[in-house]
Amino acid sequence: MTIADTRHAVFLGLSLAAVSFAPGPEVKAPKPSALAEARYKAALKQYEEVWTYYRQSRTDTFYTYYWSKLVLESQQDMATTKAERIAALQGHQDRMLKMQALVKKVRRLGFSYSTDVGATDYYCVEVERWLEKANAE
Repeated sequence: MTIADTRHAVFLGLSLAAVSFAPGPEVKAPKPSALAEARYKAALKQYEEVWTYYRQSRTDTFYTYYWSKLVLESQQDMATTKAERIAALQGHQDRMLKMQALVKKVRRLGFSYSTDVGATDYYCVEVERWLEKANAE
């Protein structure tokens, strides 16, 4: 093998190595389907109705939490980026903090169950943990 052949082989080997580490074409996440969007809208509509009922003392904290969580799940199903998934978690967190504040206010007035205080505390800590994990990914 001559020096020219050796150089050619080395050049070819380095070229192949460089190509094998080159990034592939950017893959775009698919747009959410119409069903995913419809699911989100239905969950949000139901949550808003349940939230109204909760403020009128016509339902309980768990039912309100449950529908907020379904909104979260449907938003995350449509999310194509980490930022969108985190935004969905923050939306759920905002809803839980709002409910927690109302529960504590009503409890101070003597019209709420102590179990609602503990439940909303849990819901808020739960979503904080989910956010902690999502931000660490």
